[in-house]
Amino acid sequence: MQKKLLTFTATALSISMLAGCGAAAGNKESGAGQAKSENKEITVLYLDEPFWKAQNEEFTKATGIKVKYETVPFTQLHDKVVTSFTGGSSDYDVIHVRDDWATEFASKGIIDSLDKNITDDMKKRLNPQSLEAMSYKGQTYAVPRYVWLWQFYYNKKLLQDAGYNEAPKTWDELIEMSKKIGKDKVSAYAESWGTKYSYSSFIVHMRANGGEFWNYQTDRPSFNTPEGLAALQLMVDMNLKHKIMSPMSKEFNGSSPMAEVFTQGAVAMNMNTPQTYPLSNDREKSRIVDQVGVALIPGGKVKTASYGESGGLAIPASSKKKELAWEYIKFVSSMDQQKKMALATGKIPTDSEALTDKEVQSKYPHFSIIPEQVKYPFGLFRHEKATLITDELSQHLLAAVLGKVTAEQALKDAEQKILQILSK
Repeated sequence: MQKKLLTFTATALSISMLAGCGAAAGNKESGAGQAKSENKEITVLYLDEPFWKAQNEEFTKATGIKVKYETVPFTQLHDKVVTSFTGGSSDYDVIHVRDDWATEFASKGIIDSLDKNITDDMKKRLNPQSLEAMSYKGQTYAVPRYVWLWQFYYNKKLLQDAGYNEAPKTWDELIEMSKKIGKDKVSAYAESWGTKYSYSSFIVHMRANGGEFWNYQTDRPSFNTPEGLAALQLMVDMNLKHKIMSPMSKEFNGSSPMAEVFTQGAVAMNMNTPQTYPLSNDREKSRIVDQVGVALIPGGKVKTASYGESGGLAIPASSKKKELAWEYIKFVSSMDQQKKMALATGKIPTDSEALTDKEVQSKYPHFSIIPEQVKYPFGLFRHEKATLITDELSQHLLAAVLGKVTAEQALKDAEQKILQILSK
């Protein structure tokens, strides 16, 4: 009996030791299984702003999935992603992208296609141009949740003093109205024509003429065309022939500096991003409180056209938690969350119901015309070499509007340079 007991004890001890060794040797498999069943946490990379943090907490409460939230300033976000994933990082499960980043990151294999995840309901709810902006070679790589769209802002008092009660509907009307609006220390109109930014205004004018800046099917520039020439010649004439442009236009390399000048009453009209409206009504900083009007951007052959980024969320190819990441993207891009985002941040929802929601429209009167504006072309230029291309083009455009070269020569030279960039 004692011998049997000793044998049983030894056997049990051996099994116990083997089980312990097996657990230690198979620690990685065990850990992975536990992570799958218990460690429901994803890592998200975006901005250090209160709303996004509160949204993460709401997501965790609703799903039980925790969010490790890493933040960087927006100006550093692109480079942070490139640096991290070039080095083979798998730290992030969800990252923010905009139109041009989605194309770049997809071309480099940094993010995964989401075609198998995107539902028919999403396709119905979300703005089709924003969805298209998140695509590369026919596949969708991110889900858009907001747009940052140019609109036409004008000083109602300055227009009324000149005899006008409405904003111009065409670029020809704008030119005629501007001749009566401009006066001492006030320019009739301004655009961002800086050395790195004039391409964006040019794209709007091209679209108004029925053209498009880039042929995505052939991956070649399509601006050296009759539509492109008409667009650039209009910009040249507004500056040199009609003399309606703010002399500061050539200095503007972004929307914020131009918005600041507008809020001081130094410019009567401009195309700009949504922050222009609240800035204009800031009683501590603005000189045109309650004087700003918003309208569709003037058109030509096409009723209107705009420019603006779509902001969305993508899943890195290296993520080990893609299913959890998709749950996060579904949650934050829902109608309810897009409405909350709009109310808290002033960003324009891509969800049609959230955009037209009464509470959203009441808080942001300048959103009232956006449902119509987004029916017309507005997307960013998307290319893996976008910065090189747009920087090159902008220099040639600026040379033309300053009268250093003809519009025709500027487009010809820019096209040749950009084709060289593509061949490298």
